[in-house]
Parts: sequence; structure tokens; C-alpha cells
Amino acid sequence: MSYLILLVLVVGPLVLVLVALADRRRRSFNGSYAGEVVDRSASTGIGTYGPTTSHRMRIRTDDGCEFTVCVDGVTYDRLSIGSQVMRTPATRRPVRLKRAP
Repeated sequence: MSYLILLVLVVGPLVLVLVALADRRRRSFNGSYAGEVVDRSASTGIGTYGPTTSHRMRIRTDDGCEFTVCVDGVTYDRLSIGSQVMRTPATRRPVRLKRAP
């Protein structure tokens, strides 16, 4: 009986952690989207090593869904409201779509 309790208390949380990590990895690879930047914001805070800045962009996809993504400062500066963007599993951050001539 005590081995069963030990098994549940040790293996149960380990399995939950592994499932959570696998789900996070799956979602990061399937995070493809295409849409338009509808809002962007930057917030500054004080961290352990000094001031930090967080950049966020609100994306509206082609099918009407809206969500927020965190981006780095370079991407934040390159993309403005109204920019058409796309992210594929091969890219780490959204990139501006080229306009047809």
C-alpha cells in the first residue's frame, strides 16, 4: 500500500510536468498565423538587472481571431499598426508580408 502512495505522489507530478512541456512545445511549433497588427504596446519595469521593456502586439488573423504576441524590440520597431504579418513554424517572430506590385 505504501508503494502505491509513493508511486502516485512521485510519478503523478512527473507525468503532469512532462505532458505540460510536450504541450508547450507542440503549441510553439504550430503557432503559424497570418494577419494584421491592430495594436501595439510597450511597458517598462524594473528587474533584477535594471529596467526592462516588454513589447506586445495585438494581431487580428484573416479569420477574425485576435490575440496578443510578445515580440522583441527590433520586431516592435519594424512593424506598425496596419502591417500585414505572417509567422510560420520556421520563423521565431512575425515578419512583414511583401506587398504585390
